[in-house]
Amino acid sequence: MCTNYSILFYLKKPKNYISGPKPIYMRIIVDGLPCEISTGRDCDPSKWNSKANRVSGTREESKLLNNYLETLEHKIADIHLQFLKEGVDVTAESLKKRFQGKDITKHFLLVEFSEHNKKMKALIGNGYKPNTLKGYRTFNEVFN
Repeated sequence: MCTNYSILFYLKKPKNYISGPKPIYMRIIVDGLPCEISTGRDCDPSKWNSKANRVSGTREESKLLNNYLETLEHKIADIHLQFLKEGVDVTAESLKKRFQGKDITKHFLLVEFSEHNKKMKALIGNGYKPNTLKGYRTFNEVFN
């Protein structure tokens, strides 16, 4: 179940672009299907080396930007390895969502508390009394 992927960094031209730095995007490709993510950084097109997918130059700012792009590559590699260990199907979209943290379902306190109250209602008579549920409902009503 080893799915190969590739990562490409490139400069994307904004709609109303005249001159100046362009934003750097990361494209993840799995089974020929691409998915794009903004890196949140930009680069002057004259300094960009499209063959190396990196900034050319030896100045400190070039080194920092290249290290940042390298870090993004390592994060995607870690996520890919994690998917393989979990036995999850690897897609470009799933890598993107895990990278952005959008695949994690968030639990809200009141929703969890409502679920708890439903379970408590089912347990009345089996070791729990109605007053116990009444206390939980009062707490829930105060915060709703």
